[in-house]
Amino acid sequence: MLVWSAKIMKKAYSTRMQTVSFLSLFLLLELPNTTKMFLSRPFRSKGSEDRRFVETYFGQLLLVFIGATVSILLTLGAANMVNRRNRRENQRLSAMMVMSNIEQFARTMEMRSERMAFNDSIAAWLLSKPIEELELLPDKELQKLVNQAATLQFLSHDKSAENIFSNNIETWTNIGNVQFIDRVGQCFSAMNTVEEYWNKWVTEVDETTKAIGYHPDDYDGSTLGIKYMKNEKVRSLLQAIHTRRGWLNYVAATMRYHNLHNMESINITEEEVMAFTDDRERDAENDNPAPHAIEYYTPALSADSLFTLGALDRKLDSLKGR
Repeated sequence: MLVWSAKIMKKAYSTRMQTVSFLSLFLLLELPNTTKMFLSRPFRSKGSEDRRFVETYFGQLLLVFIGATVSILLTLGAANMVNRRNRRENQRLSAMMVMSNIEQFARTMEMRSERMAFNDSIAAWLLSKPIEELELLPDKELQKLVNQAATLQFLSHDKSAENIFSNNIETWTNIGNVQFIDRVGQCFSAMNTVEEYWNKWVTEVDETTKAIGYHPDDYDGSTLGIKYMKNEKVRSLLQAIHTRRGWLNYVAATMRYHNLHNMESINITEEEVMAFTDDRERDAENDNPAPHAIEYYTPALSADSLFTLGALDRKLDSLKGR
């Protein structure tokens, strides 16, 4: 804020100095003509003609001076109005960019939770079955189920708006709202913490399943699939998938809660931010639609929830009846 204040004072000082310089230049240019015209006539202190000459000339000079001053003031005033309008537009655009970035993060959380419904349903089905029943399944099919349940995406959000906001003092100057700047900074910090926490958990899931796959002899179980399902850490991580889905939705709701306060502090409506975010996403999708890993997996099951996973249940029943 001190830097911002210094910039404003420097700009005002520069404007005043330009005005003074212009007026001084005008007087310096006009003074020789005034002196020359004044000295070219014989001075008679009591002559009415000389008095009229002096009064007329200095009256005209005064009018010219006033006209030039008014013209300068009008020019500076118009320039100041344009600058203020541009500043308001820049302030609004900067605020919309950062709030749109927060809204996009919330949407990413919701989308990630929705796509994890597939992982959640498989994990819940696996955990609901006793090991004795899972041993009846072909091992490759059981491995495929475990791998699909444990295949999770890392989280990486767009940090371009955050970098511009955090590292550019001009953006802070344009916004000029300390409360808004502080709230947005807290949101960006929370977003980075969420991303770090989520990626740490995904890494743990990946490393745990890979450790069993690379060193199967170190783990209990007749087959690789059973080794996965008998491992307490794997079971705990699979169980956490449902909890993490709820957590993602909670994060999305929390980010929107704080973003509403951001909108109130800068006098921008939620509808405006949503429309701005929709336009950005639409442009991004048109330019380069991003692939999603889950779209390239062949579902092991034809259903999406634990209550309709009848295909494998019937298969297990038939295997148990042999």
